[in-house]
Amino acid sequence: MTEFLTVDTNLPPYLVFPRFLLDMELNETTKLLYMILLDRARLSLRNEGWTDASGHVFLYFTIEAMSNVLQKSQMTIKTSLAALESKGLILRKRQGAGHPNQIYVKFPKDAFRETDRILSPRQTENCPYDRQDSFPETDRKLSGNKKERKKNDLSKRESQEDRSPYGNFQNVFLSAKELENVRQTVPNWQDYIERLSGYIASTGKQYQNHAATIISWALQDNPPSRQKFYESEEYETL
Repeated sequence: MTEFLTVDTNLPPYLVFPRFLLDMELNETTKLLYMILLDRARLSLRNEGWTDASGHVFLYFTIEAMSNVLQKSQMTIKTSLAALESKGLILRKRQGAGHPNQIYVKFPKDAFRETDRILSPRQTENCPYDRQDSFPETDRKLSGNKKERKKNDLSKRESQEDRSPYGNFQNVFLSAKELENVRQTVPNWQDYIERLSGYIASTGKQYQNHAATIISWALQDNPPSRQKFYESEEYETL
């Protein structure tokens, strides 16, 4: 079942497709892999401890995990990685036997040029300049209540879009704040992320809040010790 896009639609999680990929001689699998690596790099950018001494952002992503995400063979993934490296779009640094490579995502030098400025006269009339927001003229005449509602909906969408995918199947979504809460609350938090990722992928079950689910599972597996409670009761009876 599908739905139409409306002004109140909350967009699902999505990947960024850089425009420069359109002009590069890479197959579709390789382009998709670059998009996923770029998404993981954006995640590293939001969290501390994922930059090297030169300030370059890196990530860890095993070939097995890439294979599962794209549903391609590991040989296909290796071929795509080699193609990206030959184009200078990634750099891999070996970390020794048994450890995944550090992966750096790179851009072409001219990736940030403003190609959208080459427009027809008619398109230019409707093109916002600098960083001006683009809104239809009808939106400028909305009542105050409707404007406020649109503003709240936009904030809600932005909040959801701030969540990043985790887990082997990239289906566990956490914001930076939620991830930090999980890391502080659950000692082996990475195992629980993988456990939730595998469970969602195998059963299709959905959870309203993945951070709350992980913390709840951890508390069920490791209930707080009642020792302190007993010591407190004994002290009170003295």
